[in-house]
Amino acid sequence: MSAQRVSPVLVGRAEEVARLGEAFAGAPATVLLGGEAGVGKSRLVAEFVAGLDARVLVGGCVELDGLPFAPFVAALRGIGLGERERADLAPLVPGLEPRPGDEARPRLFEGVLALLARLSEHRPVVLVVEDAHWADRSSRDLLDFLVRNQRAVPRSLIVVTHRTDETSRPLRAVLAELGRLPWVRSLGLGRLSAADVRRQVREILGDEPDPEHARTVFRRSAGNPLFVEALLDGSAGRSLAELLLGRVDRLGPDAVAIVRAAAVGGARVSHAVLSEVVDTTAIRSTVDGGVLVVDGDGYAFRHALIRDAVCADLLPGERADLHARYARALPGDAAAELTHHRHAAGDLTGAVEAAWRAADTARRALAYAEQLAMLERVLALWEHAGHLGVDRSTVLENAGEAAWRAGEDTRGVELTTELLASLDLDAERVRYAAVLEQRARMLARLGRPEALDDHRRAVDTVPEGHAIRGYLLNSLAGRLMEVPAPEEARAAAERALAASHHAGDDPSEAAALITLAVLDAREGDLDAQLPRLARAAAIAESVAAHQIRLRALRWESSLTEAFGRLERAEALARHGLRTARELGLARSAGVEHAVALAMAQVAAGKWDEAVDCVDHALDHAPPPNHHAHLLCLRGYVDLHRGDPDRAEWAVTRAHDLVGSGFSQDPLLLTRLTAEIRLAQGRDPADVLLPALRLPHLAHASRFAWPLLVIARRARLVGTPWDDLVGTPWDDGDGGRRPLPVVGPVQRAWSLTFHGSPEAVPAWEALDQPFHLASALLDHAAQDPRARADHLRRAVTLAEALGAEPLRARAADLARRAHVTLTGEGAAKRDSFGLTAREVEILRLVTDGLANREIAERLFISAKTASVHVSNILGKLGVANRVEAAATAHRLGLFE
Repeated sequence: MSAQRVSPVLVGRAEEVARLGEAFAGAPATVLLGGEAGVGKSRLVAEFVAGLDARVLVGGCVELDGLPFAPFVAALRGIGLGERERADLAPLVPGLEPRPGDEARPRLFEGVLALLARLSEHRPVVLVVEDAHWADRSSRDLLDFLVRNQRAVPRSLIVVTHRTDETSRPLRAVLAELGRLPWVRSLGLGRLSAADVRRQVREILGDEPDPEHARTVFRRSAGNPLFVEALLDGSAGRSLAELLLGRVDRLGPDAVAIVRAAAVGGARVSHAVLSEVVDTTAIRSTVDGGVLVVDGDGYAFRHALIRDAVCADLLPGERADLHARYARALPGDAAAELTHHRHAAGDLTGAVEAAWRAADTARRALAYAEQLAMLERVLALWEHAGHLGVDRSTVLENAGEAAWRAGEDTRGVELTTELLASLDLDAERVRYAAVLEQRARMLARLGRPEALDDHRRAVDTVPEGHAIRGYLLNSLAGRLMEVPAPEEARAAAERALAASHHAGDDPSEAAALITLAVLDAREGDLDAQLPRLARAAAIAESVAAHQIRLRALRWESSLTEAFGRLERAEALARHGLRTARELGLARSAGVEHAVALAMAQVAAGKWDEAVDCVDHALDHAPPPNHHAHLLCLRGYVDLHRGDPDRAEWAVTRAHDLVGSGFSQDPLLLTRLTAEIRLAQGRDPADVLLPALRLPHLAHASRFAWPLLVIARRARLVGTPWDDLVGTPWDDGDGGRRPLPVVGPVQRAWSLTFHGSPEAVPAWEALDQPFHLASALLDHAAQDPRARADHLRRAVTLAEALGAEPLRARAADLARRAHVTLTGEGAAKRDSFGLTAREVEILRLVTDGLANREIAERLFISAKTASVHVSNILGKLGVANRVEAAATAHRLGLFE
């Protein structure tokens, strides 16, 4: 018999403790701690955090369907919350009612991040998520969000423990993606060496073990610390399960009954519930015996493997009886647990009732994947659901909506298809139309062409004058814009506007106004559409339709950028970012405005600012579509600054994320891939020619003109466009359809494509330096009279941008033309070597802004702002910000 149950000291983990310490010192950081069951992950983390001067939050995942956000509910228990935090975090706080709305889930995620940031202002914060191999879908989503955005909480460490032998495929995918982040490190916890096992045995026994016995323990345990303990507690020749049950076997009968009841209760059970299930008079002996441990107001097994062994040892009748006791003991609001226990007890009628309530609880907790799982349980037990007072079509309808919100589109299409087959079209036309529209959205997200048929049928099905008609027409118009089919989209949006106005549906009216404004602006009528967009934003703001308001701002920024009004586009994008931040949606809705800001900055030649913006936005865990777009914008700058390999990595990663393209610029991936091929001396024909044959290019001239310019530079097409037979440009009669030219930017692209010297003043008027420099080089190659001036201007522009390939191209042309370029670029530089970005930040420093204020003003991270300020101080040769401001004023750096 051992003198004690566990080793009083942690054995053989000095290196792992040191690595956790390094992560804590280098915060923000995340450690993904993996290892087999029983290897000591929880013990390691507990020993590590015990010595930290930090706020430690610990929560464990549970092996139970339908119980969402379990580790975060536990981790945040007992934290004092402000009024705004209580509203945002209501799904994680028992007793609070979550607020409805599409913004609620993003606000929840951002609210948790903001709470961690607040807590870290006073002390470093450590968040421990235990047993992630059991994590529910909603918990995985929140964990993914927190880790990706962890830089917003500089003094934070996140530790995630998981069993490597039980890691599910969904968790493996999350961990693999998180492992790409530079502040995330994986730490594998291996088995103990023979020497470590001998020391563990010595610490447990309190004396030096017999060498042969120590070798036997090491051989049988294979270095697993839990198995070492079990072997010391048991006798030779017993199986692992028997060894793990050894401590239980030595308890008295009353204590054994408690352990068996606790095992059926789950990973943790409250004292109040356990007392209802079994007589807990002997509970202390289970803790003293090293089987159970105190966990808050309840108990947990010292290790899950012991619980597994106890459960496996129960007879079927014993297990069913204990499940029935739990079903009677649990409160009615513990719906997910009741579903589990009633089902295991054979009470299928009670199980389906509990599952129906658990689904509603999950919906209110914004846990849509868990809602769907519970509704699937109801459908599976439908023959026992007669007492629910709800028809199957209602369950299918709710399940379809949950599938949409959870992103389970394939299953959602199956559910809505079954529902449509069960509905009476004549008697339930409105409901039928709403379900069609729901299926259409999921089909569209799956890339299925029949989505448009469902949208059209939905509109045709609903009666004229019904309040839902405006919404359905808006949904159809939005899909038609994406196809694109602009004329049909305009007709649908006009009908949506009339229907929404008639029904008093303000959000739908605002959405229709946005669609019409975008379609008409794409025809060249921007100025007339700006009041429309402003009106839509005002209507949306008045009824708190936040997503529609942000959509109006995003489109206004996008359209003004498309027409070359870059300062206005940048200002609108910043306004959208501020609005999203004020609404608590900076890292969800805000990312679209970050994309718009970076697009305007790239076009304006503010490449340093654009890179800062992209890097900051990527820290906000954007969804795949926006993530890919941001990567491509960064790749564009990398390519034109002379790093095609890095740009190629960005394109490859973007392809992995979205496959082909994204809505804000459907041809950017294609164009960038082709330009990379050209820079690497490879033929881009296999990329460009399929794109040139896309049927919708005539309706996407904004993106098609740059594609044609690249094709011309690749010598795939010329001004006669002889190679475009059989493409959208071919009118079938030997002629060609002209590509529309809408606005000054498309005019500049058109002039560039046709090789016109007028491209130079066109780009100059737009103040887009990279395209101006390219046009200057094109003209210099054609007109010897303008060559010297054009080449010098091009070099100056290229040097200011850091566009080394363009500068080298100009220098090569100048060398062949015997044109001298020396001194032109250097004359533009400040004698201190300050970049344009550094001058901009120096202005803000002289205005008295702190690094965090500079970061918010420029939409960059506080760390990036700090690096810029340090560089400025070094270049100016001053010690602090005050001296930098004085030097700037004394030398007239801003004159």
